Amino acid sequence: MTKGDTELKFGQALKEARLTVGLSQEELALESELDRTYVSMLERNVKNPTLSTISKLARSLGITPLQLILRSQQLGSNENLLPKSVKKNHTRPPLFGTSVSCGKPLLSDFDIDKELSLDDEFIKQPAETFFMKANGDSMAPTIWDGDTIIISVKKKPQNNHIVLAQVENELTIKRYFKTNKGIKLVPDNSHFKEISVNEATEGLVCGVVIGLARNL
Repeated sequence: MTKGDTELKFGQALKEARLTVGLSQEELALESELDRTYVSMLERNVKNPTLSTISKLARSLGITPLQLILRSQQLGSNENLLPKSVKKNHTRPPLFGTSVSCGKPLLSDFDIDKELSLDDEFIKQPAETFFMKANGDSMAPTIWDGDTIIISVKKKPQNNHIVLAQVENELTIKRYFKTNKGIKLVPDNSHFKEISVNEATEGLVCGVVIGLARNL
């Protein structure tokens, strides 16, 4: 996660979820196998969580990692807290540090006769879109380590879509295929194995990758 309002809202979302289930910081740390001081630092925005950490916390709180992420985004996108001069153009989704195993950037024709906003190009529904950082090369050469992944939680997955999926309380980026035997999550990198899951798995697909950003 980046510094600023988005990070502050993760700490708020974490504390809110912890208090809802009636856990102290020490109890949450014990359940999540984390240090209590670290949990306190997360709530105070001193430390940035990775998706691995978010998954551990969410499991202990009885929610999915995505629920905690989206609650953070919901709190962070409260336009009533923004000055009028900012509200009009406030369309920035949050950026979460992750351990998601995941290319090449999306190509597009640009009209040099007019201005192009990347928000307008990729973020059609800000409240239902968020960013993640790729870590690993299971989706290479499509997605490389360090790429910023743009994910929509509203778009429905279809075969060959790249999705953010939750498997046994862990989040991963893979290519989606629905078959007669269930769902396959397939890496683009042939050195990694595909994952077969039951179609009935609740909350399996958390979002669809709709774009990428990369520093050169």
